[in-house]
Amino acid sequence: MRHAALGRCMYCLAPGGPGIALTEEHLVPRALGGRPTLRDAVCEPCRRLTGRREQLTLDREFAVPRTLLAMKRRRARAHGPSRLPPVVLAGGDGSPVTLAADAFPRTFALPVFERAGLLAGVERAAMPARVDFVPCTLDLGTIARRTVAAAPRLPEPAAYAHSIAKWAYALAVAERGPRCGDTQALRDLMLGRREDVFAFVGSAPQRAPASREWLHDVAFHEQDGWLVATLALFASAGMAPYEIVIGRSTGA
Repeated sequence: MRHAALGRCMYCLAPGGPGIALTEEHLVPRALGGRPTLRDAVCEPCRRLTGRREQLTLDREFAVPRTLLAMKRRRARAHGPSRLPPVVLAGGDGSPVTLAADAFPRTFALPVFERAGLLAGVERAAMPARVDFVPCTLDLGTIARRTVAAAPRLPEPAAYAHSIAKWAYALAVAERGPRCGDTQALRDLMLGRREDVFAFVGSAPQRAPASREWLHDVAFHEQDGWLVATLALFASAGMAPYEIVIGRSTGA
């Protein structure tokens, strides 16, 4: 799915034209099964700046689900990824191990946080007050040995939260347009002009998993004058949703 061309950078708002080439932006990374894109939606400087932390997160916290999705995509051709990454198994001695595809863990963990500061009415900074983890399981059929990947150490919680905020913002722009609200504060966060990411990103107060009908699930609502995205990554695998403050709603 490709949405209509945006015609300006969704982060710095610079219009496309001579000297400003715009490229497409995935709403959720292709590596996580995301297919829809926004055309002509990001300039090269903003693409590099916003993609740096995103790539770190994909390579670390999402290494196991990325591998599982690659295995699933190639199952029809009877091929998996050319090389599986080492994993640390829950209950093991903490040493990375390499497993065959039929024993690769289908269960992994993703972090959940306290509620976003702007919604909870408290100060939040660049570090979360508390981090928990939710087990998620992707169904890839019968496996030879049931293994579970250990929860990631989450060395940079802010990088992870930045990635969540980026995907939620892209989804909001795709669904509601670039004028979905006053998004200046969130865009400043994306562009490194502020660091209080957990003022904008947190977990929904209801920790029950979202709809299990879709791999990823998103919905929008307004609360106290804010436009808020509820983003459930790997909803079908049992992940609890995140809440992301997109900006002041248009009617606020």
